[in-house]
Amino acid sequence: MDFTDYSIWFFLGIILLGFAGGFLAGMLGVGGGLVFVPVFQEIVKNHAISADKVPYVLANSLLIVFVVGISGSIKHIKIKNTNLAAALATGLAAVFSSLLLSYILRYFHINDQKMFNYIFCAILLVTGLRMWYGKAPKGSVEDETITIPKLKNFIPAGLIAGLITAITGLGGGVILIPYFNKVLKLPIKFSTGLSLTVIPIIALPLLLFYMFNKPEMELFKGLQTGHILWPTVVPMIVAAAIASPYGIKTAQKMSSNTLLIIFLIFIAVNMTKILFF
Repeated sequence: MDFTDYSIWFFLGIILLGFAGGFLAGMLGVGGGLVFVPVFQEIVKNHAISADKVPYVLANSLLIVFVVGISGSIKHIKIKNTNLAAALATGLAAVFSSLLLSYILRYFHINDQKMFNYIFCAILLVTGLRMWYGKAPKGSVEDETITIPKLKNFIPAGLIAGLITAITGLGGGVILIPYFNKVLKLPIKFSTGLSLTVIPIIALPLLLFYMFNKPEMELFKGLQTGHILWPTVVPMIVAAAIASPYGIKTAQKMSSNTLLIIFLIFIAVNMTKILFF
């Protein structure tokens, strides 16, 4: 199936999903992989490939996550809702663990999409439960005082987030935000800003790895670089980059519990999609 076989409605659909993913990424600080991974899973299902399905999904979702992270980070830096030193410490730890696991998966030819789907859903479930049971009591006001811990305290979050990125294509925000908020006691809105700043650092090396790794089969001949499918990924990138700052602006006007409820609903929808459809 060539990209010319896709209808105009398909491209309008991925543009709308790009807007949705970018907006939610900016609002929740999770990179948008929760939207982008399922989209590219659907795209690769239309092609007769087996071994390269996971790399195609990860490469394209990571590229959008990277651009969304850059777009959102610029906004967060302007409103002083992030910390670059903490982001770098977290990001470098994540880069190490993500590249190590990616090499291991490729060396041992581990490309079981169903296994990755189950891992993806388990991560979402654990994260959702952890955030729900740790939410602020109704009527309470979260302490917005920002005290940045020592940089070494950010390393465990980075190591775990890197592993998540390597196997799911998520930017790691589903791990980083609960860690920053519950373990390091940073305010939830600052945690989302810091998470979004870390995500491009995590995504870049793994993105380059897949971009310059020759696939066993090209899906769009002459219109892809490595595993990157330019005809489908570019419309989503543009839409997501435009929408991300608006998501950030919306989040700044919301209460912490409202953000949490939106995040949990989004997790539930994605788990249902992956497990049952």
